[in-house]
Amino acid sequence: MPKSTRNRGTGRVGRRGRGTALGAVETITRPSQTLPVIIALCIWRWRWELLTLATIAYVTAAHGNQIVGFFTDTVPVWFTVVLIILAAGWLLVDNPARRFARNRVWCVITRHRVRACLTEMRTRNWSGNLPFIIGCFATKTGQVVWLWMRPGLSAEDLDNKSETLASACWARSAVIARHKRNAALVRIDIDRRDPLSKKHIVSPLLNDTSDMPEAAVADDAVLAFITPDPVLDESTRQPPAKSGTSGETRTKTTRTKTTAAVNDSQTVILGANGEDVSDYV
Repeated sequence: MPKSTRNRGTGRVGRRGRGTALGAVETITRPSQTLPVIIALCIWRWRWELLTLATIAYVTAAHGNQIVGFFTDTVPVWFTVVLIILAAGWLLVDNPARRFARNRVWCVITRHRVRACLTEMRTRNWSGNLPFIIGCFATKTGQVVWLWMRPGLSAEDLDNKSETLASACWARSAVIARHKRNAALVRIDIDRRDPLSKKHIVSPLLNDTSDMPEAAVADDAVLAFITPDPVLDESTRQPPAKSGTSGETRTKTTRTKTTAAVNDSQTVILGANGEDVSDYV
């Protein structure tokens, strides 16, 4: 018998019961960039880390011996210990320097996390380029990230991705908004904290009743001003007087409905013209 031309590997079930599907292939396009462009983008992406390392290297190489000699030969040991404790306490206490350092660290972390999230979500154009991260800035509730959408991308590519971005940035929530004038600019607000959660807000509207006991403030002060006006009875209303040509005042007379009792079980209601309107009432 002739051998079968069917591939034995197609549809074969492995030892663990998995099917080897060979038809599903994921293609990821990588951008074609030159070496100078890649180096420039890496320097821009890691600029704060490179700046910190360059500062530490410069201080260590230029002034390292002087600093070590000052703390070992000039000042006593107790002064060094006190100086380290004061420096650590100053960094732990809430002050402008600590807030600046904390905000910069979170901005660097948020920028890297947003780029990693965009990479994992495959937010790329057909050339394989990601949205360009212009910068990350600190706010009172967290950070804000500005994106420049490359050709082929728009704010619609980030629809329903706010929870994914918030999870990637370790934040409470994320809000994605497009710029009003330029569709290529997209703003991502990363909310990490609520500034009003630990503050007690006192309303100035309660100054008159804040010191009074609760029993004395039984009635709502607002409801006292929004109660409806009393409805006047139609019999007490008087139509406005009209003046005629001769200066005499004429009063408009209104016809009232009259009722006549026929018997104890039925009441006849007569209209203005004397018609029986009992069936319509």
